[in-house]
Amino acid sequence: MELTRAWWLWPLLVGCSTEYADPIRGAEGTSGDDPCVAWTDVDSCRADSARGCSFQPNPVGCVSTDLTCGPGTCLSGDPFVRRTGESLSLRGRPYTFVGALCWGLAWAEGSCTLGTLPNQEVAIQRTFDDLVRMRANALKIFAFQRFAGPSGRDYSSFDRIVTAARRAGVRLVFVLENHNPICSRGPERADAWYDRGYAAPYDGYALSFTDYVQGLVDHFRDEPTILAWELMHEARASDFAALDRFAQATSALVRATDPNHLIALGLDNGEVLPGNSRFGNPSNYQRLNVHPALDLLDVHDFSGDPAPLTQDQLMIGQIARALKKPVFAGASAIRLFDGSNAALQGRARIFDDKIAGALGSGFAGFLVFDYFPDWVVPQWEFDARPEEPLAGPSGVIARHAPRP
Repeated sequence: MELTRAWWLWPLLVGCSTEYADPIRGAEGTSGDDPCVAWTDVDSCRADSARGCSFQPNPVGCVSTDLTCGPGTCLSGDPFVRRTGESLSLRGRPYTFVGALCWGLAWAEGSCTLGTLPNQEVAIQRTFDDLVRMRANALKIFAFQRFAGPSGRDYSSFDRIVTAARRAGVRLVFVLENHNPICSRGPERADAWYDRGYAAPYDGYALSFTDYVQGLVDHFRDEPTILAWELMHEARASDFAALDRFAQATSALVRATDPNHLIALGLDNGEVLPGNSRFGNPSNYQRLNVHPALDLLDVHDFSGDPAPLTQDQLMIGQIARALKKPVFAGASAIRLFDGSNAALQGRARIFDDKIAGALGSGFAGFLVFDYFPDWVVPQWEFDARPEEPLAGPSGVIARHAPRP
């Protein structure tokens, strides 16, 4: 799918706002018996490796105006989401996620921003406050080299997002490059890019894809707020061998650099080009996802099909089961042709069925495309305006968000 558009840390004894009980952490690990909760500053928490302390997403997600709630808390135990067969788990308990995709939040001036807002600081506050109110526990963002400054190593934009997500109790999926140039640079990725082009600086970037990815992944390797790395947004190729070498090499690089986080390849749905076709037994789509460093399969839905599960989702779900790996709906959209209340309500009813259908069939997560504050032209966007039934504390997303 081509886009068309453009503190403080307090111990748990003080506690955060009770506006939203974060489904990620729930009541897990928040007992007074946990020695890590005694730390009241980030550095001390992270330095206490003897107790296995780490600075993790708040057990209670809170809005930025709640001054009693800092952006994270100190807890012991494994803080990362893990793959267990075809499911995800956190601290040995089943884990699912429901949230949104926001492609411009990392804020590349002149290229990819949330254009109705004045700057990234405002965009981050607005985004995560809205996610807290809609009880979302996951957000996917574009994290391309375009967002990392001229050097390709300026991660300050991503640092700001991670800090806010931690406070909000939201885990992040970082997408590392786009098959299309939207929010990135250059032409659409060709087979030659997947063959060798990604290994050298390209399209005016300072770094190769591999050098950029290795630097960013290493920067966040110990950050529990990251849920997963997704190598590409809707990759596809005619040449299976080129795309397969790319998948194997880059997923192995990420895994060698970062043993903690989940990895997804990020293909289109395998309808257009033969190199990643989902048809056949085994299909090229399945063969691309067989690499051991890859944990998740991501299926997108821009079809407009109101069925709870589309044919694409059913087929890729079958491929995931054959691989014994989890699958999630990483970008699902229903296009609006007007902004009337009737149109908003109709879209919300379809999403209500789709989220229930995906999670009920064993999908690990569901992300609605796309969160864009104060959108003007009705297309794929949603936000937290009062008349939007997708968002808010009693909206569709909140109803399906996992509970402690």
